[in-house]
Amino acid sequence: MTAATRPLHAAHGGPGLRVRWHPPDFPLREAAEGVLRESIRELGLSDVVRDVHVHVDLRNRDDHAYIEWNTHDHRAARLSFALGNFVTPARRRAWARTWGRRAGTPPVLPRQFSHKCFAEACLHELYHLRDDHEAGVDLAAHPEEDREALNELWNVWIDGRLNRRGLPAMKRGERHRVFVRTLTHYPRFARRGERIFNALWTADHLGPKELRAFLAEIQSPLDAGTRAKRGGR
Repeated sequence: MTAATRPLHAAHGGPGLRVRWHPPDFPLREAAEGVLRESIRELGLSDVVRDVHVHVDLRNRDDHAYIEWNTHDHRAARLSFALGNFVTPARRRAWARTWGRRAGTPPVLPRQFSHKCFAEACLHELYHLRDDHEAGVDLAAHPEEDREALNELWNVWIDGRLNRRGLPAMKRGERHRVFVRTLTHYPRFARRGERIFNALWTADHLGPKELRAFLAEIQSPLDAGTRAKRGGR
């Protein structure tokens, strides 16, 4: 953990929290569950979340992760993590070199567990649930074709807040690269994308209306007769 990263509070995620794992014998379970419980406490969800089902995809060695919950009942959540979330980027790169073309799962040892990397994944995913609980931010009611873009706008807002709190999170440059890759095809992204990114990264309080408005800004077609500027060398 770097000096700039504030440690999570030592906590247990609430006395009534039940955490179930699949597979139940996941070798990093003990250390990872401690981080999960700390993350729930850090985000103020100890009195909200009561039941967490954690699914680890042992076949997926990248850092993909997502969370599912009932919009009308935030007491239960399902967290899904690719195996790469539990180790460092260096370990993932090593796996890619040595296991890229091999079937099965690389050996996972307790000493390989990365508290910081798994905390980054937990905090980010749990922030989605917190935003729905506190501000009604949810993608379920939106057209399916808009959800990836709205989710990326939401991701920028989440990581900006985590970084300002000094908690483990994707850094600004890396988040910006994903933001551009995800949204660059929209008509007005070239003109408005940077302003929207900066607004999201520095925002404290937003809601579903604001996220939809940001998406509408870059979705709107260019004015008739307006040509996109071409860059030169």
